[in-house]
Amino acid sequence: MFQRRQKLPLLSKVGSWLWPRMGWRRTLSYYRHRLQRIPGTPSSIAAGFACGASIAMTPFYGTHMVTAGLLAWALRGNVFASLVGAQVANPWTAPPLWFAAYYLGIWMLGSDIAGHAPNFIEMFRGLTDSICTTDMDMFRERVWPIFWPMLVGSVPMVVVVGIASYFTLLPVLKTVQQRRFLRLQRKAPPRAVFPPAGADV
Repeated sequence: MFQRRQKLPLLSKVGSWLWPRMGWRRTLSYYRHRLQRIPGTPSSIAAGFACGASIAMTPFYGTHMVTAGLLAWALRGNVFASLVGAQVANPWTAPPLWFAAYYLGIWMLGSDIAGHAPNFIEMFRGLTDSICTTDMDMFRERVWPIFWPMLVGSVPMVVVVGIASYFTLLPVLKTVQQRRFLRLQRKAPPRAVFPPAGADV
């Protein structure tokens, strides 16, 4: 369901991910409508999205969607909404998030910000190589000096983004679902309404 009959080539998929064919405005509108149409209570959808958006602040790139889904499931949030929320970290937003988490972590650790210029590409390359080769020396030398401040700095970002996402989205979803319910009520054909069982007539 909702899949293409003819799958796009890999390069087309990557290109559309970096720059959507329909444009960013229509893409954001599409995701907004998609989020609004997710079945579930406003609280569960908002909680799920907050889980995804908060996990997107962490430096565990490549595992965001899985981690967000597990966190949403554990907190009884909407898992599909968490996958949508995890898209907060994308090719356009990831670099600013990297720098924000890194320099915030450097500041929290009490280090001198001026003397640190992170090479994120080299760090992620070293992370991949050290995991594939289980080389802990490589991890300590090439990854940890950058990864640790990013991890520390991402903690307050996780808390702030999670809380802000939940309490911003919750009233919006409540309003949207209420309007949809009233719209469907107006369109529904008139029918006899019976009092609930046990009510006095």
